[in-house]
Parts: sequence; C-alpha cells; structure tokens
Amino acid sequence: MNISSIVESQLEKNKQLLINHELPEYKLWVRKHLELHVKLGSIAEETKCYTYLENVSSSLNKDIIFKKYVDFLAHIISLGLYREYISDYEVQLKPNDYCLSDQFLNLYIDINDLIVSTSSDHFLTLLEDTLSLGVTLGYSEKDIINSFIYGD
Repeated sequence: MNISSIVESQLEKNKQLLINHELPEYKLWVRKHLELHVKLGSIAEETKCYTYLENVSSSLNKDIIFKKYVDFLAHIISLGLYREYISDYEVQLKPNDYCLSDQFLNLYIDINDLIVSTSSDHFLTLLEDTLSLGVTLGYSEKDIINSFIYGD
C-alpha cells in the first residue's frame, strides 16, 4: 500500500497542532504513546470483539469504528513523522489469520515494543499491523487513503 498521500495529508495537519512546548521531551513522548493505547482501546470498545458473554448486543456502527480507526492511524503516522521513522511510502499489507481480538492484543504489544525499544523497525511493524486491522475491519486501501485526502 502506498501511504504517500496519507503521510502528506498528516504532515499538513501536524502543522496546525498546538503542542504544549513546556512539556519535556520525555513527557511528550510518553503521552503520545499513552494516547495510542487509549485510542486503540476505543476502537476495541466499538467493535465489541472482547465480548465473551451470551446475549450481548452485537450492533456495530461501522462509521464510528472507521472514524476511530482513521484517528488512530493518523496518530501513528504523526508519531512516525515526529520521530522521522517514515522513510519508505510503500508498506506491505500482510494478510493474517488472527481473529480481531488477537489483532488488538498484538497492536498493544507493538505499541509497548515501540516504547521499550524506539526503532523504525518497531514503528513499521505497528504501522503494518494497524493497516492490517483496517482490512480486517472491512476497509479498503481506497477507503483509508480517501479518508485522509478528503477527510472530515
């Protein structure tokens, strides 16, 4: 998947962000990662993929899930731009056989790996797994790219 239009769009949006410059670099970095955890949890909450009880309503709002997914992906791209992890605009979308719950758990692991060992390899794994989640959720490459180009 070519993410150049996503990266360019996010780069423009990042220019409009008002970052608290009084925060030390460490606190800013930690809060950006905590925000990733919170946003990922919000998507999982909407999908109800963690439910194991009977008689739980399974009505899903795909529009809300998509908006939350795009917001999560935008935050990841923003983080990659901030740390200059993005050097290649071609990202492999690897098919996977994981259930949705496993994909969410793997993404939490990816985020933690990036916190513990900041590297472009860990970032790329997080990005690939996030794009793969989008496919599992039923969104095409075109849907994802268009959401950044034509946005809110």
